Formats: sequence, structure tokens, C-alpha cells
Amino acid sequence: MYSGQSINFREDCYNNNDQYGFFIKSTKRFLRNQSIPFLSSWKIFVNQLGPFWPTEYPIKYPTLLHLSRTSKKTNSKEYYHFLETNNNRQTYDNQPAISKYKDILKHPVIVYDMDRSLRNQLIKQCDNDQQCPQLIFESRFEGGNLRQVRRVGQFEYELVLRTDLYTRRHTQWYYFRAQNMIANVTYRFRIINLMKKSSLYNDGMQILLFSEVDAKRECRSWYRVGHHISYSEYKQRTHNPLLERDINYYELDFQFEFPHSGDTCYIAHCYPYTFTDLKDDLEYLSTIRPREIFRRDILCESQAGNSCFIITVTDESVPLHKKKFVILTARIHPGETNSSYMMRGLLEFITSNDKIAQKLRSELVFKIVPMMNPDGVIVGNYRCSLTGKDMNRNFRHPRKQTFPIIYHIRELIQNLQRQRREILVFCDLHGHSRKSNVFAYGCDGCDGPQPDMKKFLYARVLPFIMSRTAPDMFAFDYCKFHVHRCKESTGRVVMWKEMLIKNSFTLEASFAGSSILEKPCHFNIQDYEKFGESICKSLKQYLDVLYDSTRLESIFMDITKTVLLRLDRHRIPRQLLSYLYPDEQKNDEFTVSMDSVSNCLEILTQFHETINEQDDSSSSDSDSDPEGGELSDVAYPKERQTVKKKSKKKRSDKPIEEISQKLNRKRQTKRSKSIKSSFKLAKDEFNNQNQTRVSYPFTSDIDINSQLKLTLATDQMDQTVQMLPERGTLFKSKYARRNGHGLPIFTTERALERKYQVILLMN
Repeated sequence: MYSGQSINFREDCYNNNDQYGFFIKSTKRFLRNQSIPFLSSWKIFVNQLGPFWPTEYPIKYPTLLHLSRTSKKTNSKEYYHFLETNNNRQTYDNQPAISKYKDILKHPVIVYDMDRSLRNQLIKQCDNDQQCPQLIFESRFEGGNLRQVRRVGQFEYELVLRTDLYTRRHTQWYYFRAQNMIANVTYRFRIINLMKKSSLYNDGMQILLFSEVDAKRECRSWYRVGHHISYSEYKQRTHNPLLERDINYYELDFQFEFPHSGDTCYIAHCYPYTFTDLKDDLEYLSTIRPREIFRRDILCESQAGNSCFIITVTDESVPLHKKKFVILTARIHPGETNSSYMMRGLLEFITSNDKIAQKLRSELVFKIVPMMNPDGVIVGNYRCSLTGKDMNRNFRHPRKQTFPIIYHIRELIQNLQRQRREILVFCDLHGHSRKSNVFAYGCDGCDGPQPDMKKFLYARVLPFIMSRTAPDMFAFDYCKFHVHRCKESTGRVVMWKEMLIKNSFTLEASFAGSSILEKPCHFNIQDYEKFGESICKSLKQYLDVLYDSTRLESIFMDITKTVLLRLDRHRIPRQLLSYLYPDEQKNDEFTVSMDSVSNCLEILTQFHETINEQDDSSSSDSDSDPEGGELSDVAYPKERQTVKKKSKKKRSDKPIEEISQKLNRKRQTKRSKSIKSSFKLAKDEFNNQNQTRVSYPFTSDIDINSQLKLTLATDQMDQTVQMLPERGTLFKSKYARRNGHGLPIFTTERALERKYQVILLMN
């Protein structure tokens, strides 16, 4: 594939003066007409599709290939690790190695720093036999994000993750390498700058480990390790200058043993899937699938110049006007790598020779964007793009230069709607860090006082079918369909509300695994790919149900029963309890029947408020905004309030009339300026709408500088637009023309009266 020639274009690419400073401009000009990949001075393969990254992010190692399509070895089920299994287990402070390595570290030692450590770290021979050999860390490869490591004990290391680029927050994903270990020695790692308040690590989730020795000997891929795992609030023991003082951090503490001495191991939050992996997968599919059913195109380029691929899957022999469209996206959050494996399984199944896949290709056109945030994936972000913003909060009004991929996805959907093409489903694949299983967030639009309960049922049909297709993975009880105001700019809500796509979902897959089974177990790569197949099978059943009214009514009744079973029993009438729990029914008890859709609609209307209350009470488990949004990189210090000394005012010899006139002129000019500035912004809105109050956008929709937005308080926003009274409420007062300009009116009048009396007496 590659002839072995090496081209040194590092300096040319890194010295450009572009405003973003990306490793792209001169490189892409050089590679524009090149069909083979080229090798940089650090042996990194790059072609005109990418990968490219900002100059601030030092990628110094080629992409690691942990995946292999040739070996189809399935991993055995790995069950959750509970605290009870930690009893009588070797730990870092009671292991036999303590008797061999007795030396105590006097102070923490920095063993790795992303900005300062050399590319080729040499293994130093330790002169002190009483000290355990030091581990060697590295993460300057695609997807890595380890910022610094400090050794705080013989077997204990303190790790700091790099935050999302150009932000101060968003640390949950981690991916790094470790070397120079000793087998069967228990090491303790503490990641101290995580952001979320809770995690599945406290529920039995374990760490992922990849061993190069095991991969060569046994063809073993990633597997779960770790014991004595805890996730809690970080209590700072020693000062770390990389941590912000105004942020509450959380700590992941875990212990484990490496399988082999002198091995090269990788540790990750979830199974890594890089931009290079995506390119390899698409290249593989394009070579084995016919052009008539699989087409790979480039939707647009990201900010860094990486290609955003769009895949079209359909049977071109069937006329287009007979088909409906399905829009599928994934990886808008870079750290949610499990969504890429679901997408990978979906792509392999939908392009296969399976009868269900052939039927779907004849009835549907799939438009698939497998990686919406390639820039964030390359640099190892967890949530944001290179703008430092969450892309899934900018679907309402995306700018072409700032969010080009979202902009072009909206353009694609709008063009399809102009051509009168029906979009059957929009689904965005995600990962979830605080809940088990796979579940969906949808939109039912039943928030008003008189909800349409048919919409309530229709919105739940496809997720309900998924729960039957994959009963061991998908949890229908975890699904939510209530649209909150804070989610109105997400892709799911915008596609439903603005693009009028009825079936608009966010599909969430847990980083941990399934709790539906009797014994909770972790998801592996094969499980995620298998669920990708289940998505396609669910779409096939959904199409069949739409054309079969009998099956649709049966699903409506099953959904109604499932929704009611989720309610608290004390809120359900006795007659309905007898239907939901027939085993507890008494002989003389009357039972409500739900043998028709109309009966289901009546019952759902009766309990609609109760259903919404229960959904709202459990809506805080959403993983979409866990850290309170993005913050600016600059923290403004509080201004010190200095106490001013009171100075005695000298009594003026000027007459009272002159002083009052001067004060009046100043107040009038200030008041006129404030009125002009406050009403100039809302003048057009008052003329057009004739409202009693001016409606202004939220601060997130206003195009202002982020630093200014940080300092702009909400009460200041309210003051910029003044409230007017309703027409007809104004009254005429006999004191209307009397104005004291801030002083009591009688003060000026009495002063003038006294002056006139003095003048009369003198005359």
C-alpha cells in the first residue's frame, strides 16, 4: 500500500499563521492531488482526507490499530464487579511487593507531562533496589488525552486528564499507554480531575485494558480489569497547579495488576474508535460492497479540514419516489465511542445480503453520518469540537464557519423536504455514563393542557419495537419523551420541532452494560455491533406495523399497559390495578377493559399529568449536560471594593435657582440617553407586534463575545429592555407636569416661595 518514502512537511505545516493555526493549510495543498498516504517525520500517515489537528495539540505517535477484522474471536461475558468481591483480595498496601520495595517517596515526582516529556522516553535503570521501577506513560497519539502523571507512592500514581481543547471542563474520557510494569504487582491509579457528580464505576463498571502480549499470543482484544474501584468527590491532598480552584473535581480511584512484565498496555474509558479506524472501515466496505447499494461521499470539511463522510445506502434499481428516508448520525460527542461500534454494526448489516437488509434497501434510503465531530475525536476531546462548544447544543442556528457539519446536515434535510421526500426517522447515536442498558429519548409533544394521546403512542412505537428486538439490551422503561426547554437546541428536538420529523430520537448506549439480566454484565464490541443490527431489524418491523392496523393497535395497547405499570401503585385506581396485576384480582372485583385503542386513549388522558410528573422527577439523570455547560478560559477576578472617605461638601454661594436648573439639565440628558439606547433595540418589535413587553432572545442566541457574555448578568439583560404598561392603563394626574427630577417636588417650590417672600420684604 505504501512505498516507504517519507516526506518531512512538519515545519511547513506548523509555521503557518492562520487564525486557527491548524495542521492543514499547506499540507492539504500538497496532498490535494495525491492518492496514496504520506508519512510525516513522526511516522504518522496522512492523506487529503485527514487526520489533521491543531498545532497546540502535540500528536507524536501514529494511530494505534487495536482492531482486526481477520480475527472474529468473541469475548466472553464480563460481569459487573461489586464491592463484596474485594474481600480478602490483594491491594497496593498489603501486597508481598511491599517487603521488597521499602523505600518511601519523600515528595511527588512528575513522571509524564504532555507538553514537556520527550517523545522517546528511555527506560531508566533504577540504582535503588528498594524502589519499584517507574512506569512510563504516553498519550500523544490520536484520541489520547493524558495531561500529566505524578508518582505519589511506590505503587501509586496521580493522573490529570487534559480538558477538552479551548475549555476548562469536560473530562470523562481517558485513553493512554503504560510501560515498564512488573507483573502481579498491584498498582493504584487515581484520576483526580473528573467532572461528573456520579458514575457507573460505583455500580460495578470496570476499567478497560489492552495488552500487546495477550494480543499477539491469544488474539485477545480489550478486557475489563480493576478492583477496589470508587468514584467520589476529590479532596485535594497536595497542591496541583493544573487544577482550577473554582471547580469541584471528582476522583476515580482503582487498583489492578498488569498481566505481564515489560508489556505495553493501553487503558481506556471505553473501546477506542478513532478517525483513522473510520477511514479504514469505510475503505473496507467500499471494496467489498457493490457501488449500487453503498456510496461514500464527503458532506463537508470540519474546522481543521478533516473530511466528514456521508454514506448513502439504498437499492438504486428501485425508483426513488417510492422510498422514504432515514437519517442516522453518530459521534457528535467524541468520547462516546460506543456509538461508533453501533454504527459499524449497522453499516455492515444494512449493506449485507441478508433478506431484511435487502427489503430495507428497497423501501428506504439511508443517509448516514458516522462521525459528526472528527476534530474532537482526533484530539481526544470528550464532548466539544474545536470551538470549545457542545455541537449538540447548536442545531437551531448553526453558523457555516463555526459548525459546518451541523449546517450541512440541516441543508441536506431541508433539500429533501423541498423535493417532497418523506423522512421517516432521525436517530442520533450517543453513549451514557450514568445509566445502564440501551434506551432512547424521543419527542411526543404532549405537554399542553389538552394533549393528543395518539401522538403519545406513536412516538413510542419504534422504541417499543426495539425493546422486543433486543430484550437483553434495550430498556423501554428508561426511555423519556418529555421535551425540556433546555434541550430545545439539540438535534433531536430541532429535527422534530422545526423539520417536523415525527420519529426523532437520541439513542443512548451505556458505557457499562446491561442490568436487565439476572446478573449485570458489561457490553463488549460485539454487543454494540449486534445492537446496530437490531436497529435495522426494528426498522423493518416498524414498516410492517405501519401497514398493518391490527398489529399497530396491539402495540398501542401493550405500550399503554407498560407505561401504566411504571406508575406508583398508590396512584392507580383499584379497577385498573386489577387489569394490570391480574394475579391479585379478587372474584367480586370489577376490572377496567383495554380491548380497544379508544379505551387506552381515555386512560392515558386521565393519567397524563401523573406520567409527566414521574418523567420530570427522574429527568435529572440525563447525560446531555452533566457539567453545567461550557465556561470561558478566563476567570475574571473580583474587583476589590475600596472604602471611600467621606468628604464634607462645601456650602455653595450660588442661588438656588441656578443650582436646580443645572441639576435638571444633567438629569434630562442622562434620561434621554438611556431611553434612546434601551428603546432603539426594540423599536421595530413595538411597531410590528404592539406588545406590552418586548421579547428578546436568550443570552445563548445573542451574537456577542463569550467574554462579554460571561460578565453580562441576567438583571442587566432585563434592564436593557424596559416594560411598557398596557394601552389604556395610563391615567392623567393633576401633578403630571410637575417634576422634581429626583427631589421631592415641594422642596424646590418651598425654596422659591421663601426667596420671593424675602424679596418682597426688602422692597
